Amino acid sequence: MTAEGELPYLHEEDYIIIAINIKVYFTLRMAKVLRTKRVPLKAVDGVNLSIKRGEILGLVGESGCGKTTLGRALINLIVPTEGYLFFQPSKDFLQKLGKKENLSQDEMKKLSVYSWSRKKTRELRKEMQIVYQDPYSSLDPRYLIKDIISEPLISFGKKKREAYSIARTLLQEVGLPEEFMNYYPHQLSGGQRQRVAIARAIALNPKFIVLDEPTSALDVSVQAQVLNLLLDLRKKYNLTMLFISHNISVIRYVSDRIFVMYLGKIVEISETDSLFSRPLHPYTMALLSAVPVPAQKVKKSREILEGDVPTQINPPKGCRFHTRCRFAFEKCGWTSKEIVESINLIFDSARNQELLDFPLIEKIEVIDDSKLAIIFSEEINESNVAIVKEVIEKEKKDRPARSLFGIKSVEAQNGHILISMHEFSDELPLIEAEKNHFVACWLYGSSGD
Repeated sequence: MTAEGELPYLHEEDYIIIAINIKVYFTLRMAKVLRTKRVPLKAVDGVNLSIKRGEILGLVGESGCGKTTLGRALINLIVPTEGYLFFQPSKDFLQKLGKKENLSQDEMKKLSVYSWSRKKTRELRKEMQIVYQDPYSSLDPRYLIKDIISEPLISFGKKKREAYSIARTLLQEVGLPEEFMNYYPHQLSGGQRQRVAIARAIALNPKFIVLDEPTSALDVSVQAQVLNLLLDLRKKYNLTMLFISHNISVIRYVSDRIFVMYLGKIVEISETDSLFSRPLHPYTMALLSAVPVPAQKVKKSREILEGDVPTQINPPKGCRFHTRCRFAFEKCGWTSKEIVESINLIFDSARNQELLDFPLIEKIEVIDDSKLAIIFSEEINESNVAIVKEVIEKEKKDRPARSLFGIKSVEAQNGHILISMHEFSDELPLIEAEKNHFVACWLYGSSGD
């Protein structure tokens, strides 16, 4: 979602969370000769997100894409490097935000949760809670279950007797017997511990809960029980939830809308049914194709992603998915560094017989993101360049090396070959390709066609 995408009609809905341009960078020290260099790891890199009151929003993506970091930033457990977070914004504010009127950066910063005082932030803790992935590590092993659930209640002013009474009721709400009050976490199963974590999260009757992979550490049968419990609690308490998972089948079961995340950015937004019936982004297609089909007779094509997941220290330019995308073309963001390997394949004479008598390559020199020079043992002329162009076109047609689509021109210059790349935009917008279905992909053009 971008300001050009979903923000213009924010005033039409009752939103509980509005996040704008959330960036979370972690500083890493990289070893260099005789010194260390500080570099940013871009865990979340410019995410806009809105969550309607009472909905369950699914956030899905591969491990390491920034889902958990974003979830923690949305409940102010992590203060982001940049961005604004608004909790239960007024309709007047939403109208101004949607129309981009009369809102200066100072005003935005003042209203943002990240600028609130310590006292006001403490009060906000009652309204925002989180359920972690591993229920055992998130529960204090020295505390009895009654103390684990009662702790937030006592922290916000409840007497111990009253807190224990509420804890007893909450245990029953999550399907656990009263005698568990005097158990320790290690005496419970994984599913039971996660129910305790959920009971603690709803103890203060919050308005917003982040569920960070709440079922990934549980058996499949127990997963279903916990998911059904969450859906029941949502109806009873009118809870708003952000459900984070790498399991898109689980996301489908619980979510009203889905945000697909890749390398710190949102690449697709859609209502659940629309996403599963017609995924638009190639990454989403790959995620859906990886879902196992129980019936052996059902044939299902698999989208196998090639290559390694890029690093978030130096992510690909343009579309971050283009290095693994089978649809990538000129506009997607190919740089000269990314085609070096393909250039070596082109000049493999065993692969391309046309180049048997071609001069030997002395070196490939990357000039910048848009240019590289190939220097040979002999000077190159126009006829040599024509042969190289033919081979490149053949490679693109017969044995697609996607990076070759980034080549704009091949020409002779000063006795060597100069290769120039197509221009691209480093800011890839989310486009409303279909009604309420946004995608960050140049396959859908600038107007969604």
